[in-house]
Formats: sequence, C-alpha cells, structure tokens
Amino acid sequence: MTVYWLVWDAAAYWIVDRLVAEGALPHTARLRAAGVSAAARPPAPNCQTPPSLATLFTGTWPERHGVTGFRIPGTGGPVEESAAAFAPGRCAAPTVWRTAAEAGLRTAAVHVPWTIGADGEAEPGVDVAVEAYGDRIDRQAALPLTGRRESFPVGPHTLEVTRRGRRVHVSCGDRSVTVEDEWRPLRLGRDSGVWLRPVETGGRLLLLRTGAWRPRVVGPDRTLAEAVARGLPVFAGEGIGPSYRAGLLGPRLVDGGDGTAEDLFLSSVARVHDSFEIPARAVLRHHHADLVVIYLPSTDDLGHELIGWCDPKSAAHRPDVDDRVWARVRTCYGWADRLLGAVLDRAGAEDTVLLGADHGIAGTAWVVHPNEALVAAGLAARSADGTLDPRRSSVIYHPADNGSLWVNHQDLPGGSEPRTAAPDLLDRAEAALRALTAPTGSPLVTGCARSPGTDPDLVRHVLFEPDCLPTAALRPDRAAVVPAHKPGAHITNNGDPRLHAVFAARGPGLPPGTDLGVVDNTLPAQIALRQLGRTRPDSLARRVCTAT
Repeated sequence: MTVYWLVWDAAAYWIVDRLVAEGALPHTARLRAAGVSAAARPPAPNCQTPPSLATLFTGTWPERHGVTGFRIPGTGGPVEESAAAFAPGRCAAPTVWRTAAEAGLRTAAVHVPWTIGADGEAEPGVDVAVEAYGDRIDRQAALPLTGRRESFPVGPHTLEVTRRGRRVHVSCGDRSVTVEDEWRPLRLGRDSGVWLRPVETGGRLLLLRTGAWRPRVVGPDRTLAEAVARGLPVFAGEGIGPSYRAGLLGPRLVDGGDGTAEDLFLSSVARVHDSFEIPARAVLRHHHADLVVIYLPSTDDLGHELIGWCDPKSAAHRPDVDDRVWARVRTCYGWADRLLGAVLDRAGAEDTVLLGADHGIAGTAWVVHPNEALVAAGLAARSADGTLDPRRSSVIYHPADNGSLWVNHQDLPGGSEPRTAAPDLLDRAEAALRALTAPTGSPLVTGCARSPGTDPDLVRHVLFEPDCLPTAALRPDRAAVVPAHKPGAHITNNGDPRLHAVFAARGPGLPPGTDLGVVDNTLPAQIALRQLGRTRPDSLARRVCTAT
C-alpha cells in the first residue's frame, strides 16, 4: 500500500471548484467522486508558502512547527535579522515522512522541503529526494541584444551570444544552442542550466532567460535516484514574471495588449511545470516507497501574475479581460490535473491518493508600505540612502516581510527602547497602520494579532486585507499605498475563503463523493498518517465528523 500526495502550490479551492464545474479538470473531478473533498483553512496569521507547507506536512500550526514566513525573525541578534524558513531542521514539528520513518516506512519526495538534511543527505526514511530551490545561481532576465556579438553573466558562467538575423546562437564553455521561436535549454557546466528564447518587442530583440539553479538527487535507493537523475531536464524554478510585469514581453492584456505577453509568460511556466512533472513521473515509474510526495509550484507562479484580474471579489478584477486571462489559468491548471491523472493511474485500489495545496490566493490591487506609515508617525527612521534604519527605529514592520511588527527593545543588539515602553509603541504603530486606506477609501489593515512563537509585549502581527501586498521597503516618493503590478498574493490569513486551499483524497476507508465543507489544513497530514497506520483507527473518523 502506498500513499500518493500531490501538492499544487496556491491552488485555491475557489479556482479549482470553478474549473471542475467547467469540466476543465477531469482527473480532479474523478478524485472528488471517489473520495472526500474540502476547502482547507491555511495557517494564520501568516499564510505564505513556508508556514503553509509546514502546516500541511506536519498537521500542526505555526505555534508548534515554528515556521512563520519565508524568513523567520527573532534570531536573538539585531531586530532586523531573520533565518531562512526552508533551511534543514527549521521546521520544529515532525513531518509525515519523519513520523512514517519511525515505523520503518519509506518515502520518495519530488522537490519537497525538509527532506534533505544539513549534511546534504536524505532525511531518515527518505529513499530519494529531488531538490533545487536551495541552490539558486541567478534570477531570470530579459537580455537586450544590441550588437552582433555580446556576453552576459549567469552566476559564475558567461553566455556568449551571436545574432544571425532572427536566430540567436548562445554558447557557454563547450556547449551551445541556436534559438529562434521557442524555448531551448542550455547546460551550464555539469550541474545547472537555463532555458532561452528570443523575442522581438517594442522594436528591439530580447533574449529571455530563465533563472538558474543546481538541482540535486540524493537518497539510499541508488536505482531510483539514478533513474530520476538520468531524465532530469534543465531546471526552471519559476517563470519570467518580473519581465512580464515590467512590460518587456509587450503590453499585458490589462494594459491593452493582445495576449502575446501572457502567452510568452505562460510558455515559461510550462518549462517550470516540466521541471517538476518529469522527475515526478520517473518516481511514479520506479519507486518502491510507502509514501510519495510531489510538489508542483506552477499554479502559484501563474496565480501571482494573473489571478487578480479574474477574481471578482478583488479591486484588481478586470471584467474586460477576465475571460482571456482565465483561459491561461485553465491551461496551467490543466497541466497540474494531467499529473494528477498519472498519479491516479499509478495508484491501485488499495492505495491512497491525496491532492492538496498549502494555501489559496486572492487578487491584489494595492501594495502597502507599512514602514512609510511608521516613519510618518515618528516610530521608524529612514537612513541617509532612503532605506529603513532599524537601529534608529522604535518599531519596524519587519524586513522578513512576514507581517510582523517588532519593537527594537534594549535586550537586542542595537536596541533603543525599554521593554516597559513596548506595548504603548505597538499600540501607536497599530493605530498608524489602521489609518491606511486604499484610494477608494476602504481600510487595508483590520488590526493586529499575536505572532506565533514571539513575546506578545514586543511583537504583533498585522492583519492586512487580502487585496493588498505589504512590503517592508521604503519608497523614494514616500507613498504608503500604491497600485500593485503583481495581481495575486497570500500574505495574511484573515479568514477570507479565497485563501482556502483545495483538498481531495480517495483510498480505503474514505467515503466516496463526500464533501467535508471547510476543514483545517492540518487534516491532510492526519489522513496520510492514518492511511500509513500511524494513528489510532478512530482518529480519522473523528476528525472527518468534526469537519463535517
């Protein structure tokens, strides 16, 4: 018996439900009909990817697993310092695969965090782990081609580019590729690579380049590891969203474009999807594990760049282009559904299949700069170069961008405020942020909540409306609220149902065609553990009844 667990990043229940109703996700519909399904509440107050994945994979909340954002403040050093959430050992609660390993059960993991230890070896019980996000060489770029021969750096490597009309020849060391109208891969040295595609826009020729990472395949099952490594494509960890937002692919649909920019962006997301689907299919073919966990980020990549324009509950909604944007959403989720179909076909009647997500996603109309409001209130300080000066500030919206306000108290290196003053300072900071409104007059901050794992007298978590994307950065024009160019986000979970994740599962003991309504996103881990025989037989029934 095997438990197969497929995770679509940022696959919101509202998006999946609409696509299923349209008949666009036949395999998701098939899974729902064969078992249980639900909308799953992500962690609060922060529902960024790391805390949400930690909750999903441990079945616990941030108070237990300790992951509170992409970076975690409270290192004991200066107030502005933070630690990487995906670092080995950072998740304090045991994951499902670690619990399974205690019973001698084996796991195969495809791009799943916390499966490789600090020593570079697979965690106990993990037969094989594929991972690449931990070693990024360079971010994506749109390279202007102005001469016949040019050179461009990619981390420690150099691309030598020669134009031949509309064809572009690119070499790196002893490897080369000629590109014209489609994406082509180019290996960089022994362990990395990029995807390349030229595009003419605005009267100029650009060479689009994906980011570069060094993927690795580790684990004691050498046969499986070699099968996975043998077929690995050049890895693309994210699409060319920054170039799309900057208008470098041509005008976006919302800016009067004809959809060409969206198609170019979507074609880069296809390279991301392939980077995950190809090793996933290799694992499905060759594994002998009890638990197979597969992570897929492409739905998140697309959602951040497009979803707000077809989110009718968001101020970012654009009815004039809704249908054309939604067509691209349908395409991307169709790729994810195709992989789910492969999982369902691989699984036998005695196996369990889970589909889940870490969180949902909502449209984003505004970017909020909380530290601008704190500077204006005399609580934070701006340095000579225009950036935030934490050491001269009394309260800061933390540079970790996890939603938290921190008092720079005297117990910290460089701290300036006595602890006794902290509650009053936080009250003043909260009042300054509550005064922030969108240009429409609607409030963007509804208050503050306790930040998990911190001293409530020194730290509070800001509750932002889903329609805004907060950032700790200061602006040259000192504006606290500006229009967003990135129309999708998932920062603060204030209970908005758009942030609910998709969930569905079928397997022994799971009643077919059962809609559980809204559940906590701790439930998938409990179902996985129960199906693996690691919880009491009645625990799943009790949880499902409670959820219903």
